[in-house]
Amino acid sequence: MSVSRRDELLAKLFSFEGKPSALSGVNVVEISKSNLVGSMVGGLLRELGAEVVRVESPGDSTREISPYGARIKGVGIPYLIENVGKKIVHLDLENEKDREELRNLLLSCDVVIDATKPGYLDSIGLGYRDISNKNPKVVYLAISPYGHFSKESKELCNIPDSDLTAQARNGYPSLIGNPSVRPIPLRAGIWAAWSMAAICAVTGVLIALYERLRSGKGQFVDIATHEALAAVHQFPIIVGFLFGRSRPQYGFIDYILYPFGVYKTKDGYVTIATPYDTDFRAFLKLINRWDLEPDWRYATDRVTDDVDRIVELDKEVRKELSKFSTSELIKRATRRGFLPEALRRLVGRPVIVRSYTLKETLSEKHWYIRSSLLKANINGKEILVPNSPFRMSETPGRMPIEKLKEHL
Repeated sequence: MSVSRRDELLAKLFSFEGKPSALSGVNVVEISKSNLVGSMVGGLLRELGAEVVRVESPGDSTREISPYGARIKGVGIPYLIENVGKKIVHLDLENEKDREELRNLLLSCDVVIDATKPGYLDSIGLGYRDISNKNPKVVYLAISPYGHFSKESKELCNIPDSDLTAQARNGYPSLIGNPSVRPIPLRAGIWAAWSMAAICAVTGVLIALYERLRSGKGQFVDIATHEALAAVHQFPIIVGFLFGRSRPQYGFIDYILYPFGVYKTKDGYVTIATPYDTDFRAFLKLINRWDLEPDWRYATDRVTDDVDRIVELDKEVRKELSKFSTSELIKRATRRGFLPEALRRLVGRPVIVRSYTLKETLSEKHWYIRSSLLKANINGKEILVPNSPFRMSETPGRMPIEKLKEHL
């Protein structure tokens, strides 16, 4: 793969060598146990340069959890990745001496990650009230399924935090799935609630640290996992409110655009999007189905809450696409070449790209040139680890892959 002069300059701009970390000098204490959102937040702050101490209690099983039981010297892969570069401290919080040791850690740190049962640390004198009285600069992050206050939060506080229960409480599973076999709720395949909660939590911590620079005061950040997921699908909630009824299960049908998804071809899969009406019309010509144009001309024809109607169009589109090979579709879509935005809006140009499998993605040189994937050798076995996504020219994030073996 040839590398242009511009690529060389940008690669140098985003290099890691000799550059400081944004959160260098920030001390974090993470008490997350099996709440993996807490581990994710600690991991992301560590990538930005924070010193993270993870407190582990007896019976913490997160060290062993791993897909298909795949472990390295008894340690699960998720534990290795999320906790690389953290300092591990073993404390029994039912023991008074160990509580005192934790108190000392909390009174001298900048950020507390409390991912225990709501009110637990407060009940043993280590919650926000006690710690902030003596350490007013502390940023106290609490992560729980339903938040730290309200009558319902108190009633549900004994339910362990998990991505599954967060989705169940949130209503999100009632929107996704196959609209042809509704109304079967379906859990999102990734840890959608946990991942969104981690992003919200890190954002809250960074904002609180920034505010502390101005006010000199820390603050309490309360993240409820199911609220974080609600932030993702706020549009259906708002539209449902305007329509005066719940939005239906639209599943893989997008609620803004059509087509906007993955479609099977004769020999693989393609991803298609038609942001403008002209793109859609150009798409119909491309697949030789101009006969569909009168009934589906405008976005308002294609984007409705009448799922049965849009499924009819979807069946016709999928039938036609299955007659083409992937390369043929892409060739037809790119035949017009690059069009200026104003001209594209007039004549249309559907976006059609090949859908990659995970195996194909991992073989792409592109990700290695960008250092998006890192290779590590552990006990003679090579593993791939995603690099930090914080690609910044002055204070880049770092995945301390060289420390992977420290927890084995």
